[in-house]
Amino acid sequence: MVCQKKRVVKFQNSAQSVNHSVMANLRKTLTKLPHLITFEAACRHINFTKAAEDLGVTRVSVSRQIAELEETLGTKLFYRDHRKVTLTQVGRALETEVSPALHQIAAALQNATVRTGDKRLTVTTTSAFATYWLMPRLVDFSNQNPQVELNLVVSDRKLDLEAEGIDVAIRYSKTPPLWEKVTPLLRERVFPVYSPNYRARSDLTSPEDLLKENLLHLSGIYRPGARWPNWFRRCEITPPPESSGVVLNTYINMLQAAIAGQGIALAGNPLVDPYLSDGSLKKLEGFPEIERDFFYLIDVTENRNDAQTFCDWIRDQASFTAQFT
Repeated sequence: MVCQKKRVVKFQNSAQSVNHSVMANLRKTLTKLPHLITFEAACRHINFTKAAEDLGVTRVSVSRQIAELEETLGTKLFYRDHRKVTLTQVGRALETEVSPALHQIAAALQNATVRTGDKRLTVTTTSAFATYWLMPRLVDFSNQNPQVELNLVVSDRKLDLEAEGIDVAIRYSKTPPLWEKVTPLLRERVFPVYSPNYRARSDLTSPEDLLKENLLHLSGIYRPGARWPNWFRRCEITPPPESSGVVLNTYINMLQAAIAGQGIALAGNPLVDPYLSDGSLKKLEGFPEIERDFFYLIDVTENRNDAQTFCDWIRDQASFTAQFT
């Protein structure tokens, strides 16, 4: 008897392998795609009401779709109590896979709609910067400049700006990108943050106390400067192993885990600022802060009025943000 190996197809930008028979039956396997979009919004906000506002539906609709998804999977994705929801272990694992996949699909669809002669201004940035800084401000830009049509391409991949038809980019970089029109917008500072719901094991009065805490570690593409070992070494403390905490592969997942009270994260402004403002996260005052790289604004166009308008607005927004950080 000869055993045949299953054929797998590897995605270009993923370490995951997918069974070919599953890929051939997407209509059957992705019947809950709208539910996954609702799930992603609920994970991002850790709140069904805010997710409903984001999606333009009712809270009841969000709750119903999450319940239907849980029934399909045969497991709970959220713990629910009277005033809040939190992700279960299975929910966190599913979010880790679903969130970046949906962002990649959205970016691919947006790229596919860019046609020759399209008058929209195509802007790209990372998923974290788009989620935590740019998107909340875009309503203001649209209200001030209704004549400018934006095509936002969200991608954590370093795109070839000219080849992919990008007009304006916001990139996080150690050195200024090699373009003619480049503006440093904001410089990141990283520091420990935690949720008021987090149950600390120490008094949290000194960096050494963090060795006793549940730390949220970044893995994957993120450079050493954004990770706990670098921060501890700057404090002249031997860093704890990653196995002592929780490891997450995206900045968005890390912040959501911190907001849910699952541990202490090493996060940076300006992306964490909205959560510090609304109290979802608290900064450990008096703990060392590390200055890191800049977010740079790149204008790829030549004499486009809409690009100039957008870049002027971005610079004003960044200047206003810098005054309060």
